[in-house]
Formats: sequence, C-alpha cells, structure tokens
Amino acid sequence: MSANAPTSPDTSDAPTSGVCRVPSTEEQIVRLLAGTVSLTGLALGFFVSPWWYLLTVFAGLNVIQSAVTGFCPPEIVYRWINQ
Repeated sequence: MSANAPTSPDTSDAPTSGVCRVPSTEEQIVRLLAGTVSLTGLALGFFVSPWWYLLTVFAGLNVIQSAVTGFCPPEIVYRWINQ
C-alpha cells in the first residue's frame, strides 16, 4: 500500500445496522427521568387532579424539543452536578 493511498473515512460515530449501542450513564439517567416524570404526571392526573396531566405533556414536549434541537436541560444539570 502506498503512502498516498486514500484512507477510509472515520466511521466510529456511524450508526451500525442491526446493533444497538449501549447508552451512556448520562443518557440512561435522562431517559429514566423522562419516564419517571411522565408516569408521575399520569398517576397524579388520574388520582389527584386532571391538571397534573400537564406534567406529562411538559415531559413529552421536552423530549421532542431535545430530539429536534439537541438541547437537553437535564443533561446540563447532570454535567454541572458531576463536575
């Protein structure tokens, strides 16, 4: 192989087909928080007051916003706490 041969692109961040990657601890905590807030909002809405369903709506909108923009407030708080 010559020294001027083109190298293959770095595919370390490329998604692999058919294989799930293991999420980081930070991602697991954020997912756990989103699920907990959603289920808590549902339970409180059912047992306490329908107004608590807004907590579930907030959690869902936050997850959608995070997926679209990449900005996730719980991740920022997690990083700040673990400095």
